[in-house]
Amino acid sequence: MWAAVLTGCADPGSAAPPGSPTSATAATAITDRSAEIQRLRAAVDAPAEPFSAEISVEAADGRTSARGRGRVSIGEVQTSSMRLTASSGDAQGQVSTTTRSRVYSRVDDQPWTSHPRGEEVLLADHRPMVRTLLAADPASYRGRVPLPGDADGASAYHLAGRLPVGEVSAALGVAVRRKVAEHGIADCAADLRVDDRGRLAELSLVCEGDGYRATSTLGLHGYGPPADIEPPADL
Repeated sequence: MWAAVLTGCADPGSAAPPGSPTSATAATAITDRSAEIQRLRAAVDAPAEPFSAEISVEAADGRTSARGRGRVSIGEVQTSSMRLTASSGDAQGQVSTTTRSRVYSRVDDQPWTSHPRGEEVLLADHRPMVRTLLAADPASYRGRVPLPGDADGASAYHLAGRLPVGEVSAALGVAVRRKVAEHGIADCAADLRVDDRGRLAELSLVCEGDGYRATSTLGLHGYGPPADIEPPADL
């Protein structure tokens, strides 16, 4: 409110005249930002590249929380190997490996179990989220930020804004999707980082309403060529 009042009281004569260094700098900044958005659009509109990457996930909804680390391979089929720690009173450690055809899991030191793989995706496609944010409000593009987990100082495109639940449901997981629907939550706050090749670097979501709040953050780094993850060696 104070910012609006102060802006409204500014002296009209204090504005920089056209052609002044200040107006030239502002024009350059606008041009640079527009060019960045165009490069971002081109990156997410290009055909998706298969890749593998280190993955980290954190999620909580006030009742349960989970953290995980592992590696995913994203191509024609998504495969992964993850170590998860979930807490709903007592912490439990779980190792989960998803191959092309089966899911193998083991809790603590118990024997491996397996079942046929379903149709769920391991990594939601972030590109429609980027397009929706830019289409709804170009100001959702926040500029360049350091690429998470990159020791060489590379940077990523940063976007933030609200997305309909339908746009992010694949990134929420079955249990959270059910809770979000039960509480009538229509949209979620999203924060994305995307690298120069259009790959997801980080996705954070906050879905809240009707006394319920779910948060999640997924990060990718250490990109490499795709390589299908095989069944556990100690079955």
